Amino acid sequence: MSHHDCHECAQCACHNPLWTAFENQQSLDKIKEQISQSLVDKTEQDNKAFKKRVMYSGGYIRPMIGGSTEQVEAIGFAEGKVVAVGDIDSVSTHMHALGMQPEDHIKLQGQQTLLPGLIEPHVHIVPTAMTMSWPNLGPYDGQHLKQDYSPDTIIDSAKKAQSQLTNKDEWLLGTDVDPSLMPFINDQLDVIDITRLSDEFPDRPVFWLAASLHTAYINQAALDIILNNVDDKDDQDRLKSQIKEQGALQELDQMQLGFNAIPLIQKEQVIRDLKKNIDCIFKTANERGVTMMFEAGMQKAMEAALELYQALNPQWARVGYAKLCTDESQANTLPDHKPVKERDLDMPFKAAVKLVSDGSNQGLTGYQSEQYSCNPKNNYGIFNFNTLPATSSDTHTQGTSKPNFQTMVNTVINKGWPMLIHANGNHAIDITLDVYENALQGQSGLSSRHRIEHCSLLSDLSAQRMQQLGISPSFLIGHVGYWGYAFEQVIFKQKAQLLDRCQTMLGLDARITLHSDLSVSPLGPLRMMEQAVTRVMEKSPEKTVLNEAECITRAQALRAITFDAAWQCHVDKWLGSLDTGKLADYVILEQDPMTIEDPSKIRDISVEQTWVGGRLRYPRQD
Repeated sequence: MSHHDCHECAQCACHNPLWTAFENQQSLDKIKEQISQSLVDKTEQDNKAFKKRVMYSGGYIRPMIGGSTEQVEAIGFAEGKVVAVGDIDSVSTHMHALGMQPEDHIKLQGQQTLLPGLIEPHVHIVPTAMTMSWPNLGPYDGQHLKQDYSPDTIIDSAKKAQSQLTNKDEWLLGTDVDPSLMPFINDQLDVIDITRLSDEFPDRPVFWLAASLHTAYINQAALDIILNNVDDKDDQDRLKSQIKEQGALQELDQMQLGFNAIPLIQKEQVIRDLKKNIDCIFKTANERGVTMMFEAGMQKAMEAALELYQALNPQWARVGYAKLCTDESQANTLPDHKPVKERDLDMPFKAAVKLVSDGSNQGLTGYQSEQYSCNPKNNYGIFNFNTLPATSSDTHTQGTSKPNFQTMVNTVINKGWPMLIHANGNHAIDITLDVYENALQGQSGLSSRHRIEHCSLLSDLSAQRMQQLGISPSFLIGHVGYWGYAFEQVIFKQKAQLLDRCQTMLGLDARITLHSDLSVSPLGPLRMMEQAVTRVMEKSPEKTVLNEAECITRAQALRAITFDAAWQCHVDKWLGSLDTGKLADYVILEQDPMTIEDPSKIRDISVEQTWVGGRLRYPRQD
């Protein structure tokens, strides 16, 4: 079995193994039917939520104009846009000229803070929604790590879920299992394997997805059914041997066999619950101050589902996206790039193209120049493309069946498209920079705002090359906060010091952003701001800091989740700051993240209200 082909590796949320089964017209028709049946009166909802004009003063008002956190005395909105910003007298005069009534002037109290709407520049909405109805076996309690998370606690949770199953043929499903956040065993990550699950669940089939989406954990009862669905005896024997060695299903081809064997009624439930789960994602986003999300890897059926959802439901948050390309034919059939226009922001809009070069560091599949410090031995991760000459000694990237990385990047850039390239491991990042340099031919990537997604392990030389090439990083900052301790103690050891080098890139005058990679970590720009400022390893018993030199200031972090996030997502003409003429996408917080005494409490600041285009989308209910 190949370990490198991007069609076979389920290395990130845009390669959700379940989604592959729904990329057909019949499934899309069912998805559209479910969303249409849940129609709400969008016009009535919007009219009720719309505030024709409103002025704010008092508290802390930080419009982030030019990326600055400087305060202003007042701000006025009318007809869904910013119309006045500055001192209270001039804003008041302007608003009264527009017909402002006394009740339209709202005075923020105490520490209340008004900011531009927060932006999530890298999420996966539809793939996340697909498994949200499954029992959650993940490590998170909201945006905090669970205090007690181990195979035993996961099994206990699964047994409670099993007690709720009424049909004897139903499988015990689960999602978000993360061994990298469990207690270590003899300086290694703990293992959940088929033997362990067969002992705990001898009769009912088990199918649990790992948080990295690289592995599916099964028991013998599930394997027996999977084998019955495999016709060829040699294929059966091969799968038995692989499962015995691996202890679980690995990569998309094996995981797909598992999903195909799940009872039809449970697969159909995925579609039935899709709209409800998308609702939940947008609700959570609004509760955490998010007014825009960027889908970093859109596929055709996902696009159709989100377009229909946005057409029939109030716009809880704006959605931009990068189209996922997995082979050269998809790159070749791209149309020429057209810039985003303001009217595009009312529906899901395409702003970039996404390629995925390697895997997940916590899933041990990010592509490294040195092998991982933990088991299995001789593991360098995966690389999804063929980019080196056939004479190269780097056998990890050779193979005629894989798409050519350079050819795909050349094609996309020549068509004018901004690019997002997923690269986690240090070797993947260096190859990505080589490919960018060849494709740009001396031009700066800044004009198109080309990005590297996650950009996890960055050497000094690679950081300098990024800045010279005009490539900006978007950091999955949870690598430090959530997984930093596992990286430092087990997975990378000393190399963990290279994780998410925010201050290094800012010191080179780069523009950076922070993202969740939902479902990999929870939505929450304030949480990401906190993790970038403190760099506390939350699983560390002493709550130690990972490479303190890479901590950034609150002002830098706030800019990363507003002003620069809008820039990276190609919407800075309208979003990311509250300058005159920009859209009325803003949030009101209970406290000011710039002045709250304890920076480790930034993620817990309550969002009072979230507004999108002058429409109230989330009012806090006390």
